[in-house]
Amino acid sequence: MIFQDPYSSLNPRMTLLELVGEPMVIHGVGTQAQIRDRVAELLSVVGLRPEFLTRYPHAFSGGQRQRIGIARAPALNPSFIAADEAVSALDVSVAAQNINLLQDLQEQFGLTYLFITHDLGMVEHIADRIGVMYLGRIMEIAPTHDLFSKPLHPYTEALMAAVPQPDPRGNRTCKRVPLKGEIANAANPPSGCLFHPRCPYAQDRCSSEQPALRALPSGRQVRCHFADELSLTGAVAAAQR
Repeated sequence: MIFQDPYSSLNPRMTLLELVGEPMVIHGVGTQAQIRDRVAELLSVVGLRPEFLTRYPHAFSGGQRQRIGIARAPALNPSFIAADEAVSALDVSVAAQNINLLQDLQEQFGLTYLFITHDLGMVEHIADRIGVMYLGRIMEIAPTHDLFSKPLHPYTEALMAAVPQPDPRGNRTCKRVPLKGEIANAANPPSGCLFHPRCPYAQDRCSSEQPALRALPSGRQVRCHFADELSLTGAVAAAQR
């Protein structure tokens, strides 16, 4: 696991050796010397100097602390890592560096990431396959390029339309998707489709019948009664106009 907040996810009373080596200690992997060598190796991999082993988290910047959290995740050679908003607390340049680091680690250790984020640009850059969620449920699953070029769920289209366009001409031609109302309470969700109170394409069926997450012939999955009938605009299509 890579946690969102590098300030609260690192124990301030533990050194880097203790923080990064903790998974190995808990699972009884290696001697003290082997743990020290492994931690020094992981710190080097994420761009931190091995001589930082005896330092505490307060001695590092936010970006460096996030790298400490990233170094801890592959300590036991996992095949799967969940990254919960792993760069959201960082400024743009540091976030870009850490994203590149995550991709390097993925190649080096053969990792699979579950990358959780609200940043669609980051998703497009790092993900091979995307699952779009609304009120805790998957609305659509598709390969990255397919999703950005042609979304099948109205909520996905609305998310892409909300992303600011850096080109003013693109802003003038980009289709806007007006959403009404507020996000529903997840503890008391609406009947039928969870998105129907805000969906501009909703019909009577949407308010009474909950759609299943169904697979389409293309291999994509979508939770919408009318996904086969709607013609939605994706981010790639909007940028090309």
